[in-house]
Amino acid sequence: MRKIIFLIFTLIRCSSYESYTVSDLQYTQISPAKKIALVGFLPYNYLIQKDRQGELYRSSATIDYENSMKPLFLDGKDIISYVSRNGNSKITRDNCLNFVYSYLDIVKASGKMELQKFIDFELTPDLSKSKCIVKTENIDFYILGIPGKPINPWRNYDESIFGFFKSAFSVLTFFIYPTKQVEPVNASFHIYDSNLNLIEKFEYQKHVIVTTSWWFNLNLDSNRVSKDIVSSIRLSQESITKEFSYDFNVKYKKK
Repeated sequence: MRKIIFLIFTLIRCSSYESYTVSDLQYTQISPAKKIALVGFLPYNYLIQKDRQGELYRSSATIDYENSMKPLFLDGKDIISYVSRNGNSKITRDNCLNFVYSYLDIVKASGKMELQKFIDFELTPDLSKSKCIVKTENIDFYILGIPGKPINPWRNYDESIFGFFKSAFSVLTFFIYPTKQVEPVNASFHIYDSNLNLIEKFEYQKHVIVTTSWWFNLNLDSNRVSKDIVSSIRLSQESITKEFSYDFNVKYKKK
């Protein structure tokens, strides 16, 4: 009997995904003279597997090179625009290595192709033997954008006791009463100066609202809500990138 009820749940319920969005922001140019190189800004996801105990763990990361978010940062250009044949003598090997590991520690080997656009590097267990040469020129700011989806599982939209009872009531009514959860969507942006010294980080932690009900999808707001979690996550990441572009300009337009 329980299996039959579970099957009915699966067949009649459906989920809708409300993206994180921002209102139209007024973008301000920092300065025509400022050269801002963009690195990363590529969505990534983790391959999730289970160990022998059934616990989830992330085994690798994969970057989506087909959906760059660099065009959403209006004042910057892809790092490829600033590549030179020679190494940048002002950037130390330590700064170069710190930059490389800041990216690869998160996106793993999938990020090497992005870094190899402008860095000649060979990593070894003994860092003193690692090679790292940055081949760029005439850059005022480097920005490393890392929009990603954390492993965190869905959690209740309202984590209070009242929210718990609403979720329980939703299950008891076969999702006639909608239940809401959230899917975390995060991004970080690392700001570096012309010598690749880290200046600061901008961190954003947002979420997609997941509404589960068998009737909810009949009235979708096509601009914010969809039936596709992948599209909703991407739209949320795009909104975060736009928000960062605005925040960065507000803070650095006089520098």
